[in-house]
Amino acid sequence: MKGRLWNCLYLVVLVWPLPTFLASSPSPGRVALAAAGLAAFIGLYLWVMWCVERSRQTGGLVALALLYVVAAAMTPLLGELWLLSMWFFLIAAVAVSLPERALPVAAGATILAVTLAFPLLLDLSLAERWWFPLQGVIFAFAMRAFLRLESANRALSQANAEVERLAVDNERLRFARDMHDLLGHSLAVMTVKSQLAARLVTADPERARAEAEEVEELSRQALTDVREAITGYRELSLADELDGARRALATAGVRLEVAAGPLPADVEPVLAWVVREGTTNVVRHSGARHCRIRLGVRGGEAYAEVSDDGGGCRTDVACAAGNGLRGLAERVEVAGGVLDGGPAEGGGFRLSARLPLTGAAA
Repeated sequence: MKGRLWNCLYLVVLVWPLPTFLASSPSPGRVALAAAGLAAFIGLYLWVMWCVERSRQTGGLVALALLYVVAAAMTPLLGELWLLSMWFFLIAAVAVSLPERALPVAAGATILAVTLAFPLLLDLSLAERWWFPLQGVIFAFAMRAFLRLESANRALSQANAEVERLAVDNERLRFARDMHDLLGHSLAVMTVKSQLAARLVTADPERARAEAEEVEELSRQALTDVREAITGYRELSLADELDGARRALATAGVRLEVAAGPLPADVEPVLAWVVREGTTNVVRHSGARHCRIRLGVRGGEAYAEVSDDGGGCRTDVACAAGNGLRGLAERVEVAGGVLDGGPAEGGGFRLSARLPLTGAAA
């Protein structure tokens, strides 16, 4: 766009014929006609550029046709200097407004017409007559190349803006997912422990104080987790999550059974999120008395499964509606795996994830 604006500034060249024209003492009518024609030429040229800028091809072609009419009508009036000053603008208008398939014909016709007109107005040798067409060809190709470059730069800028927007959206989603997964689990356990401490204040003050101290520890850990999530370096430990699951479920009165086989280190962080989200759902939603966590490798895949005997979700759709499971599904999908969640056989809820093994682990 800036290049075309600069091109428009070059229109000042069109006033070049006016001093010579006025020096010939033309009649007032001819002066008015010359002024009107010059204004019309400039206006039509700007109209062509405006239509090109906004991809309005029909309007641009109409303006281009009228531009040719005005240029031809003004040539007998202003003479050779007009011919020398305006024809580059004709070539520029053709180069930027016509489709590529029509450009050679239109540019060639323009160059031919101007070449034939030069001998009528100027005393030029044969070699000099061909110099102007050559300039026209070079100028037309230069304008088209500039237009392509400008279009490519504009497309690149739009692509960069889209990449930046997607990066911001992805970071926002990552942050929202981490906040839900981290604080959802911590707050659920803190709520259970706070309720238990309140019930034990009179019956067992020492136990109540211990539960309150654990709530404080959990709140400090949650603050640390939030800080790590903000910096983007949050990675869970599977061993820590299993230990946290034991404590949280014990506080909620849920008996836990764990069967964990050896796992490759690269899949442990993702499966740790599965354990965390599954445990959080058991504590918050299930009303279960028993919970089972299975971890291991089977059929070339690492898997994690958290199941319970509680009320669970009645449908897969209801289970998938929560932000926690949606965020967990995104984590698992990024790792190339699959997350399943829904009612378990015999009642309760089952959450499972399968991740492909890579490299030597496979």
